[in-house]
Amino acid sequence: MDAFVLKKILSNVVHIVPGALFALLICVALLGRWPRLARFGILMISLSLLALSSPPVTNTIVGSLENQYPVVQALPEDTELVLVLGSGHHWTADRPPNSVLMASALSRLSEAVRLWKTRPEALLMTSGAKFRSEISQAETMGTMAMVLGMDESRLVLSPEARDTDDEIATALRWMQQNGSATGRLVVVSSAMHLPRAATLLSDQPVPYTMAPTDFRVLDAPWYRFNSLHLSDVDWAVHEYVGMLWYQLAP
Repeated sequence: MDAFVLKKILSNVVHIVPGALFALLICVALLGRWPRLARFGILMISLSLLALSSPPVTNTIVGSLENQYPVVQALPEDTELVLVLGSGHHWTADRPPNSVLMASALSRLSEAVRLWKTRPEALLMTSGAKFRSEISQAETMGTMAMVLGMDESRLVLSPEARDTDDEIATALRWMQQNGSATGRLVVVSSAMHLPRAATLLSDQPVPYTMAPTDFRVLDAPWYRFNSLHLSDVDWAVHEYVGMLWYQLAP
């Protein structure tokens, strides 16, 4: 088992819903021995899940990540490479690429192509490995980019990258080997994901710009409880744990 697989397995521990269900099972097991403590635990876990499903709570947690970088209206003049961070795909041979890419991947890609059209001389890199698919995510996103009007000659593929670390490292290596010494890297990803990606660039000499998309903060009343809000908080916790991992890693 390599480090990538181990990291993905351990990341499941910090997900809210599985963690809450595991805690509830523990409380149920304790009902016979410590009933008052167990009932209190069940009540607090249930209330916490309910609160995290409410828009105001979700917006506070998610917004702390999403609001760190403003939307980029056009690529800076010194942009050399636009990197689209991957976000999953489920390849099926008889489906078009827009039906294969996950919604967050489509949002990232469409924003990257929109930005590229403001400065077509720049290059655009799509990334992502095959995982269990016949075609890599980089290739799938590249095909979709051309459907959206991307010039194939300005497209760079990174089909071996498996996570954010790989994607950033590959882009920096490509710029070092093929680009100029002063070119800018523009990273396009979900707004919630960009702060973690930025930590991988903070000590790099290359100038960079973070371009957010796929925003999750919604203007909804407090009583619109929804499991989607809980999912967004789950993602935010994952991002914070990821940033902590980067800080603690040697």
